[in-house]
Amino acid sequence: MKQIYGAAAILATTTTLASAGGIDRTGQFIRPLFEEGGETGAYTEFSFGTVSSGASAAGLPVDPLKSYSLFGFAFKQDVSEKLSFSVIVDQPIGASVDYRPFPFAFGISGYAEVNSTAVTVLGRYKFNENFSVHGGLRFQDLGGEIQTFVGGVSPARLTAGSDFGVGFVFGAAYERPDIAMRVALTYSSEIDVDLEGTELALATLTSTPTSFTATIPASLNLEFQTGIAKDTLLFGSVRYVEWEGFNLTTAGQGQYVNFRDDTVTYSLGVGRRFNENWSGAVTLGFEEPATRPGNTLLNPRTGQTSIGLGVTYTKGNTKITGGVTYAKLGSQNFASGLNFNDNEAVGAGVRIGLNF
Repeated sequence: MKQIYGAAAILATTTTLASAGGIDRTGQFIRPLFEEGGETGAYTEFSFGTVSSGASAAGLPVDPLKSYSLFGFAFKQDVSEKLSFSVIVDQPIGASVDYRPFPFAFGISGYAEVNSTAVTVLGRYKFNENFSVHGGLRFQDLGGEIQTFVGGVSPARLTAGSDFGVGFVFGAAYERPDIAMRVALTYSSEIDVDLEGTELALATLTSTPTSFTATIPASLNLEFQTGIAKDTLLFGSVRYVEWEGFNLTTAGQGQYVNFRDDTVTYSLGVGRRFNENWSGAVTLGFEEPATRPGNTLLNPRTGQTSIGLGVTYTKGNTKITGGVTYAKLGSQNFASGLNFNDNEAVGAGVRIGLNF
């Protein structure tokens, strides 16, 4: 069953990676904390993913959704039979949109490139083979560049970056090893990041320094799996994120970004072990559409349905997993008259895991 879950895990990542709510990119699931170590009780993994997506609107000669890549790293160490810890590095949120050379007004185009890095340090304590608790700290930064009509009126360009903000993570899990069952619930607090940068008012070409605080929203993850037949695993997740109210607002120009809706993203899949080396999985994903019309061009789509395929090859202490997901992204429209349809994304990822 552990071999099957390798394919399941990469699919969970690529389903979210294909394009989740708000500007969510990884889902920040804590699966590495439950991986089994080798003789020394250690496990480590490296992962890489890429997304190619597209959106189209009548009268818009460019595709605003741009491709992007992600990397990840995780390390887990058993300290004793009851205690273990893990370090997880990912790039949890981001945006990559570019409407150039199409001018919204006054010859001004919009674009955004937003990136982040998070380091999550977790500990887990097992009371017995069934119950455990986990918790720790998450350090996360945020930075990038946005050019848009601030408040829908004044064209401006914001370039800013942050030091790491700090939040907490805690949760609990219930397991039944005899049927490969695990249910884990994890809460991640909001994180305040203090950004500093510059603003360029495009109407006057006036550049001024700026500093402000952005709050990365709190989230709740439910991850589950269970054996349903010999060599067959049912797995899935539910992720809730408080995106409503997330904004980038400065004292100088005003509000660049504002999200109206929280998001809930679902996934459900089945994994199957074929032989001692190979296993595979298929998963379906769904997310409810948010408010239409939208109020931020960072998201020229809303909601999604997806399907993904994954395969894992296991040999000795090495596990190599690859997966690909196709997502049909929901349409979006804006008060400006732009209506985006036929939105889609393809996400692919690979993960190499070693226990030693």
